[in-house]
Amino acid sequence: MAGAIHTGLLPAENVPHRGELWKLPFLNLKKSFDGEIISLGEDGQGNKVYALSVKGDCEMVYRLIASFLEISNLPSNSLHLVDNCGRDNILLLTGSILCRSALLAPMGRLLAMAGIKKSYRLISQIVSRQKTSMNYNDQLIH
Repeated sequence: MAGAIHTGLLPAENVPHRGELWKLPFLNLKKSFDGEIISLGEDGQGNKVYALSVKGDCEMVYRLIASFLEISNLPSNSLHLVDNCGRDNILLLTGSILCRSALLAPMGRLLAMAGIKKSYRLISQIVSRQKTSMNYNDQLIH
């Protein structure tokens, strides 16, 4: 969700309505996107924004990307990673699991929406801080 807020797919100032959320392909809770890189478009500065759902060892992602950048001879600052996995809550996690069952999907959507409402403001604040930080870093680089 943070990436969708960052690119403007979701509003930063308030929790979107259910319809806005469920139309986003990465919120198809019937499917697990673990390990898939999802393109969320570009932000206002033309930076490409992606989301990656990871289970288990989140630190492994950092090691993999650092290795990839090194092998590809790309500068380490060519990619900005933001770990947002600590913002999931029990309502959202339980809802996403229940949504994978046709029988329990309505209850799952209800729980997932409650979880989204609970964490949305905090996620939006994280996005705002990251955008400010990225703008500051861009000014230092140029």
